[in-house]
Amino acid sequence: MPLKALDASARHAAARCTAVVAAVALLLLRAPALPARQDAGEAIARGDAAWERRAEGHTGAHAAAGPIGEAIAAYEQALKAQPERLETYWKLLRAEHYRGQFVAVTHEQKQAVFGPARTVAEAGLDRLARKAGGRERLDAMAPPAVAKALAGVAETAPLYLWAGIHWGLWGDNFGRLAAARQGVGDRVRRYSEVVIAVDERFEDAGGHRLLGRLHTLAPKVPFLTGWVDRDQAVTELRRAVALAPDYPLNAVFLADALLQHQPAKAGEARRLLHRVVERPPAPALVVEDEDAIAQARALLAKYPG
Repeated sequence: MPLKALDASARHAAARCTAVVAAVALLLLRAPALPARQDAGEAIARGDAAWERRAEGHTGAHAAAGPIGEAIAAYEQALKAQPERLETYWKLLRAEHYRGQFVAVTHEQKQAVFGPARTVAEAGLDRLARKAGGRERLDAMAPPAVAKALAGVAETAPLYLWAGIHWGLWGDNFGRLAAARQGVGDRVRRYSEVVIAVDERFEDAGGHRLLGRLHTLAPKVPFLTGWVDRDQAVTELRRAVALAPDYPLNAVFLADALLQHQPAKAGEARRLLHRVVERPPAPALVVEDEDAIAQARALLAKYPG
């Protein structure tokens, strides 16, 4: 065989060997990710199953710690296994909200939940922002532009909603004036407006509910929260009731806004509250509905007709 042919054959064999080595190396590099995805999926499934059992052992609006604790532990495991999976962030935030609202009793217990949850919320939004050129670019966009940039990303609405809820609850539990100084209100307003831009019906009009509650409760501090508008509170909450009339917390929050800021409409507010009290809790949302009923009763006692 001519030397030229031998040289070509050798080069061909070497090239094949190099290709095989590269393929094996690529498989080895990818191998650890496969179990991580599998582990994350299994953990999320366990978390979802525990979430469905979250009302087990409840007393009225107070939930037992066990089921929701199992859900949180599973979601945390999933997040550790696969931190780029956006679904895990909002499900963990949803579970932490449930624990903070319906399991935690003392002020300190609530702070222990809502303090760290802000970090999870921002980490999730940072991951989400990578799909639109990064956080700085996303934060510079108006809410409708954010919705357009993230169109088709199913986790956008739940991540922004639960992040906004947790920032708001952080403000409630660590001091509203302190929250105003840290710009919490601006953040909650933006996040709720993004949810509305993405899907105003999401989570029983959750974006309108959150924005209306913010305008109801946030202190109006010059140069910090001068944008707070009590009339907008009523407008947003009326929209929430119109979009999701069977969700009792929409009615409770609208009634509260009317009683605080439009007392001439107290009769309407009390009618809304009586309807909440008279309606039995939905089996799938028994703790959440019991809490809404308890809030309605408290407002009727505070503002008797």
